[in-house]
Amino acid sequence: MKKIALVGATLAFVLAAGSVSAANSMTTGAMGLNVTVIPETIDFGGGNTASSPMVSGKYFYAKEMALLGGVGFASGGPSGASVTLIKLMGGVRKYMNTNDFAPFIGGRVDYASTSGTGSASNLSLQAQAGAEYFLAKQFSIEGSAGFGFVSISPVVGSSYTKLGTASAGVSINLYF
Repeated sequence: MKKIALVGATLAFVLAAGSVSAANSMTTGAMGLNVTVIPETIDFGGGNTASSPMVSGKYFYAKEMALLGGVGFASGGPSGASVTLIKLMGGVRKYMNTNDFAPFIGGRVDYASTSGTGSASNLSLQAQAGAEYFLAKQFSIEGSAGFGFVSISPVVGSSYTKLGTASAGVSINLYF
């Protein structure tokens, strides 16, 4: 019986030590770099969509509060139809906790514009929710979705607005 108790206590100590060493980098003053793995699809109306990888950063001005900012760029298109896409993003995020699994809510503003064969723009104001999971102290994977107001000036037709899913994506984070 003593051996079982000793093994149980040792296992509990190892698990506790492992969770302490897996602490993450979410502290006041920390900064992070975020790169999309699965880019968000942007609606430009008339059946025209585009996706752009986004590189963004975050700055923790409090332990559970972060400011967000980012830029995305894509160029290409079918033969003879070259299009350039530029996307800008800004926002704020509140983490429910700063454990290795860190759910969050926040607000975000996105602006995307295309130029080239057809020009269009997309502006979204959205509430966002998601979570980060830390695989190491300075590395996490994140999934998020945004719901909100989207204003679209399409390539073809007249401008319109919609209320609904504004974004969804998966990304990786590197903290320093």
